[in-house]
Formats: sequence, C-alpha cells, structure tokens
Amino acid sequence: MRSLWLPILTVALSVSSPGEVPSPKPDLLTIKHVMTERAVIGSVAGISARYENGQPITVVDILEFKTDVFPKEPSLLEVRLCGDQSGGLEPAVHTNILLVYDLASHTRLTGCLPLITTEPWQDSSKWQTVTFNPSKVKRSIRLDKSVQGIINSAFVD
Repeated sequence: MRSLWLPILTVALSVSSPGEVPSPKPDLLTIKHVMTERAVIGSVAGISARYENGQPITVVDILEFKTDVFPKEPSLLEVRLCGDQSGGLEPAVHTNILLVYDLASHTRLTGCLPLITTEPWQDSSKWQTVTFNPSKVKRSIRLDKSVQGIINSAFVD
C-alpha cells in the first residue's frame, strides 16, 4: 500500500507545481520585409561590357546621390548587371538615372545582378531662372574709362 501512495503523491505534486508548461510550438521569427530589389539614383560615370566565365556582364559605375554628403566626395558604386546591357545604358552616361536591379545573383561565377528597370531621373525641386537685363544697369562713364586705362597700361608694359 505504501508503494502506491508514492506515485500518486508524485503525480499530484507535479501537476500542481508552479513550473512553466513548455509551449507546444516554438516561436517562429517573423520576417516583416525582405528586400528583393535595390533602386539606385545617381549619375552614371561609365559603362563597360565584357565576358566573365563565358557570360556577358555589364559593369555600371555610378555616383550614388545618397552617399554624396558635403564636403566628402561621392563614392563610386559599381553595379554588375547580367547580360550585355551596354546598348540600352550607353546613352545614360553622364546623366542622372534611376537604376533598379534584383539583389539575387543568378550565377556565382559572374556575380552579376538582373536589371529590372532604368529611367531618366529628375528631382522635383524648382529650377530658378536668372535673367540679366543690361538696360537696367547704370554704368559710370568715368569708371569705364579708368578700367579701360588699367587694361591698356597692363598690355603696354
């Protein structure tokens, strides 16, 4: 009889113990946002097309605007695009573009990234036109003669 009370007492104490019951499922990490593409806005410095491991790639050198922090020099970003994109991108050299490409490389041999879109880029700031109206400028005839005299004497000496 004594041997029967010991397991019952053990079960009763384990059920009423304040210990935590393990959760049935482990908490999964939730990934809220995974970036699959990158957009670069900048000025295209140069484009070159070449073959690596038998695959055509296009290397775009671009001065990215967001890294251009005064007074530092902007950093030159190199983007390696899959395929020969030089025909479509060559007219964009020395212009501002929006370049969108996939962040996942399809081949480890070349490390190139697929191009999604390119567009010319302009910011929305308003340009201010400066006009010069020479009829409203009043000049002194004496000043003109004295400046002309200084110029003439500099060339004579």
